Amino acid sequence: MAEISANATCGSSGPEMFCKLVEHVPGQPVRNPQCRICNQKSTKPFERHPVEYAIDGTNRWWQSPSIKNGMEYHYVTITLDLKQVFQIAYVILKAANSPRPGNWVLERSIDGVTFDPWQYYAITDTECLTRFNINPRTGPPSYTRDDEVICTSFYSKIHPLENGEIHTSLINGRPSADDPSPTLLNFTSARYIRLVLQRIRTLNADLMTLTLRDPRDIDPIVTRRYYYSIKDISVGGMCICYGHAKACPLNRETKFSCECEHNTCGESCDHCCPGYHQQPWMAGTFLTRHVCEKCNCHGKAEECYFNQTVADLSLSLDTHGQYRGGGVCIGCRDNTAGINCQSCAPGYYRPTGVSAEEENPCMVCSCDPHGSISQACIADPSQASSAMPAGSCRCKEGFGGLRCDRCAVGYMGYPSCQRCNCSVEGSTNADPCITPCVCKENVEGENCDRCKLGFYNLNGDNRRGCEKCSCMGVSSQCYESTWTYQNVGTSQEIYRQTPPYLSVRHSDVVNDLGSAYYWNAPGLYLGNKVRHRPTEKNSLIRYGQPVYPSSPSTNHIALLPENFVVSDTAQPINRRDFLSVLANVTKVTVRATYSTDPSAVYRLHLFSMQVANPSARGERTASAVEMCSCPPGYSGTSCEAQHNLKTHNSVFLFVFQTCMPGFRRVNGILYNGVCEACHCHGHSAVCHEDTGHCQDCSHHTTGPHCDTCLPGYYGNATRGSPADCQPCACPLNLPGNNFSPTCHLGVEGEQICDQCPPGYSGPRCDRCSTGYYGQPTVPGGSCQPCDCHGNLDLSIPDSCDPITGQCLRCRQGYGGVACDSCAEGYYGDAVTARNCQPCQCHINGSVSEVCNKETGQCPCRENVVGRQCDECTPNCWWDAERQECVPCRCSHHGSMSQRCDVEGRCICRPGFVGRRCDLRRQGYERRETRRPVERVPVEAVQQRWGGLTRTGGCPRGAYRPKTGPQTHGITTGGVCEPCHCNSFGSKSFDCDETGQCRCQPGVTGPKCDRCARGFFNFQEGGCTPCQCSHVGDNCDANTGQCICPPNTIGERCDRCAPNHWGHDITTGCKECGCNVLGSVTQQCNINTGCCFCRDSFRGEKCNECQIGYRDFPQCTQCECNVAGSDSQTCDLERGVCACADRTGKCSCKENVEGHNCEHCKPSTFGLSVRNPLGCSKCYCYGLTDSCSEAQGLIRMWLTLRQEQTVLPLVDKSSAMETRRGVSFQHPEILAHAELVTPTLSEPYYWKLPEQFRGSMITAYGGQLKYAVYYEARDETGPSSYEPQVIVKGGANHNTVMTRHIPGLQIGQLTRHEIDMTEHEWKFADGRSMTREDFMDILFYVDYILIKASHGNLMRHSRISEISLTVAEEGTPTKVSETAHQIEKCDCPVGYSGLSCEECAAGFYRLRSGSLASAPASRVPTAAGMGSCVQCQCSGHSSTCDPETSICQNCQDNTEGDRCERCAPGFYGVVRGFQDDCKPCACPLTNPENNFSPTCVAEGFDDYRCTACPEGYEGKYCERCSTGYHGNPRMPGGRCEECKCSPWGSLPGPCDPVTGQCRCRFGASGKSCDQCMDRHVREGKQSCDDECSGLLISDMDRLYRIITEVTLTTPLPPPYKILYHFENMTEELKHMLSPQKAPERLLQLADSNLGSLVVEMDQLHSRATKVSADGEQVEDDADRIHKRAEDLEQFIRDTLLGAKGNLQSKAVELNQTLSRRDGTPDKSLKEMKEEIQAMLAEMRNRQLGGKKSIAEEEMDLAEELYQKVKRMFGDPHQATEDLKAEIKAKLSDHEGKLQEAQDLLYTAQGKTREAGALAEQNQANLTALERKRSAVNTVRQQTQDVLGEGESLLDDANQLSDSINKVSVSCLCLQELEEMEKELGPLHDQLDDKVSHLTSGLSDGRLANHVRDAEDHAMQLNESASILDRILAEAKNLSFNATAAFKAYSNIKANVDAAEKEAKAAKQRAAEALGLVRKL
Repeated sequence: MAEISANATCGSSGPEMFCKLVEHVPGQPVRNPQCRICNQKSTKPFERHPVEYAIDGTNRWWQSPSIKNGMEYHYVTITLDLKQVFQIAYVILKAANSPRPGNWVLERSIDGVTFDPWQYYAITDTECLTRFNINPRTGPPSYTRDDEVICTSFYSKIHPLENGEIHTSLINGRPSADDPSPTLLNFTSARYIRLVLQRIRTLNADLMTLTLRDPRDIDPIVTRRYYYSIKDISVGGMCICYGHAKACPLNRETKFSCECEHNTCGESCDHCCPGYHQQPWMAGTFLTRHVCEKCNCHGKAEECYFNQTVADLSLSLDTHGQYRGGGVCIGCRDNTAGINCQSCAPGYYRPTGVSAEEENPCMVCSCDPHGSISQACIADPSQASSAMPAGSCRCKEGFGGLRCDRCAVGYMGYPSCQRCNCSVEGSTNADPCITPCVCKENVEGENCDRCKLGFYNLNGDNRRGCEKCSCMGVSSQCYESTWTYQNVGTSQEIYRQTPPYLSVRHSDVVNDLGSAYYWNAPGLYLGNKVRHRPTEKNSLIRYGQPVYPSSPSTNHIALLPENFVVSDTAQPINRRDFLSVLANVTKVTVRATYSTDPSAVYRLHLFSMQVANPSARGERTASAVEMCSCPPGYSGTSCEAQHNLKTHNSVFLFVFQTCMPGFRRVNGILYNGVCEACHCHGHSAVCHEDTGHCQDCSHHTTGPHCDTCLPGYYGNATRGSPADCQPCACPLNLPGNNFSPTCHLGVEGEQICDQCPPGYSGPRCDRCSTGYYGQPTVPGGSCQPCDCHGNLDLSIPDSCDPITGQCLRCRQGYGGVACDSCAEGYYGDAVTARNCQPCQCHINGSVSEVCNKETGQCPCRENVVGRQCDECTPNCWWDAERQECVPCRCSHHGSMSQRCDVEGRCICRPGFVGRRCDLRRQGYERRETRRPVERVPVEAVQQRWGGLTRTGGCPRGAYRPKTGPQTHGITTGGVCEPCHCNSFGSKSFDCDETGQCRCQPGVTGPKCDRCARGFFNFQEGGCTPCQCSHVGDNCDANTGQCICPPNTIGERCDRCAPNHWGHDITTGCKECGCNVLGSVTQQCNINTGCCFCRDSFRGEKCNECQIGYRDFPQCTQCECNVAGSDSQTCDLERGVCACADRTGKCSCKENVEGHNCEHCKPSTFGLSVRNPLGCSKCYCYGLTDSCSEAQGLIRMWLTLRQEQTVLPLVDKSSAMETRRGVSFQHPEILAHAELVTPTLSEPYYWKLPEQFRGSMITAYGGQLKYAVYYEARDETGPSSYEPQVIVKGGANHNTVMTRHIPGLQIGQLTRHEIDMTEHEWKFADGRSMTREDFMDILFYVDYILIKASHGNLMRHSRISEISLTVAEEGTPTKVSETAHQIEKCDCPVGYSGLSCEECAAGFYRLRSGSLASAPASRVPTAAGMGSCVQCQCSGHSSTCDPETSICQNCQDNTEGDRCERCAPGFYGVVRGFQDDCKPCACPLTNPENNFSPTCVAEGFDDYRCTACPEGYEGKYCERCSTGYHGNPRMPGGRCEECKCSPWGSLPGPCDPVTGQCRCRFGASGKSCDQCMDRHVREGKQSCDDECSGLLISDMDRLYRIITEVTLTTPLPPPYKILYHFENMTEELKHMLSPQKAPERLLQLADSNLGSLVVEMDQLHSRATKVSADGEQVEDDADRIHKRAEDLEQFIRDTLLGAKGNLQSKAVELNQTLSRRDGTPDKSLKEMKEEIQAMLAEMRNRQLGGKKSIAEEEMDLAEELYQKVKRMFGDPHQATEDLKAEIKAKLSDHEGKLQEAQDLLYTAQGKTREAGALAEQNQANLTALERKRSAVNTVRQQTQDVLGEGESLLDDANQLSDSINKVSVSCLCLQELEEMEKELGPLHDQLDDKVSHLTSGLSDGRLANHVRDAEDHAMQLNESASILDRILAEAKNLSFNATAAFKAYSNIKANVDAAEKEAKAAKQRAAEALGLVRKL
């Protein structure tokens, strides 16, 4: 049994009190408020809580000491010993009377010493990081790896306070839970389980103890409530039997032992039983048992062991007859041997036909001692072959036979057996010992023992004898290699750990890689493998052969063309293409998948390759590797490459150089390619393989061909010498005197420095610029600014001396030797402030125009003052007639002072008048006003003066000032001060607390000591009011004479004086102050004071220069360009801009330069007013910085085509697209939100069609226009903050830019015009865009999106008037204006287009990701677009495809993608010359003697004909083949077949020229087909003997006699016999032709047999698949039938339930509508508002649109049915052989499908019914709407009447109350009668309205409509439910079912909502009806 221990338990050291936390929480019911005692030594069981209680299975618990005993009891450890190792599945921890632990760790261990964590638990996610340093896993625990250790706070919550549980699953939820991996098995193995508790879960009240230093201060009431308690620890697991036992019972040793199965043994079933080692022992899983298989020893051994190498090589035969596994038998009997005792021991053999199972199957070998190598023979048939059966001996060279007891073929003279003359490998002789030797096609020599020229590797297995030299077509001389093979790339290079194989699970990768995937070989197997081609590969997978489950397969593949096919066409690959592939192998893959079973696991055990190596010491010679004699510039065994293998950090890197150093391969063509010398002008030996651009240029050169000098150097780099480029000397080649970093060679060969710094000029920066001086040509010299205080006139050359720096010409207004003072007529600070300005002395007031240079004071005339002499002195005035300032001359007696106004009028005293106040006024008297005596009551006096609070306790006539501000605590104002009130002007001597005295009328001032405004004559009693209302009561304070306000004139002072403005009756007028030079007149506007300025002046006083003018007061006109000047300095309406004073320099925009801002800066273009930068930066895709504005372009509009009436809607990323809910209503495109939102979530966008995609460079500067309209509930919604327009594009199609526009208004058509410039566009992340970024996207626009979702709860959205302006060539019109801001770049060579976005003619684009993407130095490359490289057409074409680089229109008899080879019929090495390809002469060029249509070049000046017809041979088809004769080199000559008679000629060919055959004795004729005279064919014997000769002589004599006689009817010749002979000859000739040769027939038979086998395999595979499909169809049909039955039953139940519900609802509705006397709960107004709201909501529901949805869903259901029908159709038509077998199954399935079809038809009917109901419901809703309108009208009228009635009733009620309280009088009766008369008409009117309303509601029509609507709604609900169930069942049959289910769910929801609204409408109508009836 398990043991448990803990390092702390409560009560161990004595009794201790603890309290439950649950009793400490407010609000919890307290059952037993007393605390309890824990005591381990107590006799009471309930007081003991040992750790054993945690696993005893009872309700007792273990409890730890509380933290009252110390904070160390937060840390408690519990260890559980299971006594043996188990596979733990879960651990469950149950708490007792305390919360679950807070922070703790669950750990495991095998040995009890080393513990590893299983899982961490923390109170919060933060503590996972701070305490355990592990990222928390939020929510319920989940796992991503089999051995992942997580940290969770899910089980550490404070609640529940008691009996909480913690469930830890160690297997469920992990990736391999269904089939545990070794990692998971190891992770869950444990004997010891430890709980490391680190923190008790508290309410944080214990934290108060942290602030207490004395332990005695700790509150035990708090701390004794916190402790651990565990009631139960449950551990779930199983014995470790490795899946090989069903039970593990407890044995006598109290241990669990496995009852092993599957032929396993051991305590844990951890190894296979003896004799059962055919397969390695493996742990069983839930899916695979991994049974130990018995070894197959054929009954000759009892023991065996497993060998992995044997298994890898598939050498062991299992009991099922398959080579699968690695069982090796031990101790074979009966002279047997081998892995399976299947063979025989050395010296023994098992004859063919004898089974290895027989007794004594092995017999003794009998080998000849002379001819055999040893006495051992072929041991068994498995080692035998057709040539060497079992028992055959291994012979020495030259010996043959089964026992090596005779000479072998090609040898003679047993027992010496010498070699025959003819080579067996090179001759075709059946017996090589019989001469002459007949050589194979590619062999020559007397003994056929050497290869012909151009061939190598004499091999007997080669039917042509020798292999043709490839040498990549550049050489015809080669020989076989003497290298040997060695293995590279064994399994050690593939894996480093155990197990020794690569493994992949099909389910892990099928989603990413698809159903077919491959092992990919590492870099060691890639690169140049030409010299490896005839070697072998070893792999587990064999192409084209079946691989069976759990059956290792081994394959050896020779790297020869006949073993491979072209992947695209499946055609055999030729030798040329095969070698080209081996020259640069980029990928080697081995098929990894052979099944679609998700549980399949594939392993790769071994993958190796044999490599030919000159330093290898292998046994096999690599004679098949050719060693070519390569021309200059070529290298490699086959002239293919020179490669080096380097290593870097244990990684193999192949560095390829396809030609020798200093050469490059033209066009990258390998076969027949040309290695041409690099054109680097002697400055580099390396150039780029594809472009030919030189690399690593030396001698200070650069460029594609090292043809230009580096910056800082100049010269002609094409001369080819190291001294081509010389360093720049600007002007000296010294660091201190070289002022330009770059220079170049001039036209005349001179050096020109092109980056002279400011202050330097000249072609070599050898002189100083204007404003600078110095001697830069002297070592150490430089140019310094002239010391003229910045006041030089730089517009004049030589304004200062260029050598001495002396100032010669100062700018305007400045003078002096060093321009350090102001010039005459100017004043200011010329050195520091540099503000010399004109004196501007007044012409009339100054003596001269020259002023003081420092102060600016002008010399004034008499009586004139002011800096500019523009003011008269005091007591003077300006006399306009005399044009001078004259004295006022006021009378000393009559005037108040000597001052006068601007007209010279003095201010007179009272009684005086006149201009100078020198006349007395007639009848004037001094008016005095006596002070009246005031009578004041005593009470008022006491009230006024009795209190001491007025003056702060001071006596009368004094006051205490208020306390002033305090300073450092000291106050002021504590002393009484006297009031000092004037006795004449004050009413008393007292004052208030502020010191203000109480003044008499007309008196003012704090002391009441002066007259107020409008008063005069200060005297006792006050002042007298002025009689001057016409001048604002402004009079003299002493005399009372009326005084005009300042600067006024006129009899009533009602006008301003000249040159004044702003008349005010009180303050007078203000001076105009107009500038004399800037204003037209000195008089300003009398109302505003603004002066009338001249054209070049501005300002309120015309004292500034107008914008566009400078140098006040001269105000010279500026010449600034408006487009280039800063907009803040311009007046765009007037078209002028401001410039700097003195210099006239304009303030330019950022990209504009020039004195007048008239030029774009370098690298910019398109000067425009609209451009905030003035000019746009040249983009040109980074290829050049020189451009200008394109001319001749106009703006045209891209719009929607006529047929493009609907635009798709997409999501924000354009990942999902739909057209559902989109319709066209001319001229707008509409999107219905309710139809779109089920497919797309907001925001969604309109996607513009294809004409708005692609290259949009010419759209720059144009506008994107469109109009938007939408309707929604609110203007602000989730889409309001999304961008309005989204554009994605760029060269890499990965850049997104957006444009935000403020929210649109609901219900308003808004037109947008968006500028297609970078200024308002942003990246998706909000970053601003530059012009470069914007142009990058316009290079290729993938899509343009315009937002379609707006506001909140949008109903629909519309878009129209979509257009985009682009630039095209054309003539400007009123409609098409000139296009601006389009750049025209000065593109580098190879580029074209406005922005160099295209490749020029003769160039193609080299993408950055291509193999030839590494450009040479300084090759112009467009960002993200690659570079345009010159067409590589070998000099024979000037054009190629700009994207694919394939050359077009190859000239000079060339062809190919690069014009790299000669056309058929021509030969040569293509080097770029016109005569590269010469016509083939095979052997002559004339057509009659050109017998080969093609030839190939060999070397540089030679060729070889490649298609010589039969009978021709030789390099040029110049000779006849053996068996043919003729002279093809003579005009008209040809080769004809030798027709030697088989019986008359000797073996051997005929004469090669004449065709004469070598005749046997007695034969004659050219073909030896005739017998000589007196010879016969049989035996070729002579007939001229004593018998036959005499007869023949006699016959000859008779013939002569006959011929001498003329016969009229001579005998006819024997034509019949001759014809017979001729036919026989032709037949034999046909039978003996090469096409009928036995070898050819056997080859054809073998090919046909192979094809037949392949077809049979395919047919078998198809039959197997069809059979499996049939079984699957049967299963699916059964399942569908079962579901159909369930669906039918469900429909019946649903219909019955719906019927009952409908009836009950109808009863309830009838009862509700039949109620007549109910009292309404709400007023008619409230009910009306609710009805109106419900009707509006029902209108918004748009139930009428559900019909289209239902119809659409019906179409989807029909498509679903059609798809189901297609999926489960009649698959038996796949083969006729299986038709009879599955016919019954298919017929049954067809019947079940018919049932499914019926169900679908039912669904369609329900759908149509739903549509009809929806239409009827819509009609009912329309009727309800009409009724609602009528009710509204009546309600309004009724409400008016009721309002009047209610007011009258209120009056009546009041009168009634009065009547009840007071006796009735006649007067009251009269009033009631009058009121009755007034109420009568109103009552009648109310009755009419009520009766009208009642008649409209009482007839029941409204109730009927409501009842019908409710019925229809319930029917719709019922139909939707049925359709919902049908589609839910169809969900498993189609991927469209999910969408259909959602759609019908929406129908159901809408119908439910309609039903609810109908019920509410019914209720409101009933209430309204009841209310009306009551009225």
